[in-house]
Amino acid sequence: MTKPDLADPGVTREWLRWFGSQGLPAFPVDCRTGEGLGGLLEFLKEKRSQVLLRFKGKVIDRPLRLMLFGLPNVGKSSLANRLLGTTKAPFGAKPGLTRGSHWLRGREFLELLDTPGVIDTSLIDDEIRKKLAVTWAIPETAYDDEEVGFWLAEKVLGYSDPLSFLSNFGLSRGFLSQGGRVDLIRASKALIQEFREGKLGRISLERPYKTTELKGEAGNEVIPEDSRVPPVRQDL
Repeated sequence: MTKPDLADPGVTREWLRWFGSQGLPAFPVDCRTGEGLGGLLEFLKEKRSQVLLRFKGKVIDRPLRLMLFGLPNVGKSSLANRLLGTTKAPFGAKPGLTRGSHWLRGREFLELLDTPGVIDTSLIDDEIRKKLAVTWAIPETAYDDEEVGFWLAEKVLGYSDPLSFLSNFGLSRGFLSQGGRVDLIRASKALIQEFREGKLGRISLERPYKTTELKGEAGNEVIPEDSRVPPVRQDL
């Protein structure tokens, strides 16, 4: 589980319990700082030992080979670099930097197949598309900034009047167009970017169980008040 520094710690713990209940080992790893990496490396070393034990009567010493597979821009290449102790995999804060599949080597006991991000378009509805947009799993050309900005303000941050919130948000930053009107597109882009950078608080978009997804004003029970942004931030 990458980018745990951006997620609600309580929700991350829920996901860890859920994965555990499914018999699926999970490890939150901050690829920027390396926090959590040690536990994952020890797990992989143990897995390698288990694999080598299967070759009874044979002298074999080869690395564990793994494939990194998942959505775009979730940190697969950054995780690969951390796991291998190298900077061989290209990485950055936008989707699509990994072109083609390629093997990466660094540590003696491990080899990784880094792959481009993939999305199953058959599973994407309007709600999922917006979640992919705010996490930058899809390119900016694939969504409308203003539409996603309004959704983020209302459904994730819990503001009942997203227009008023975005207007105040844009005004506080000086996003004015000709005539003195607030530029809602610029305000939306800035709000989305602040979400991506964690400036709006540590927020998780989903819980393990669909009935407890974070959404709307009903989210008061699941979104801590201190994780929301105030209607107008006087310090900016």
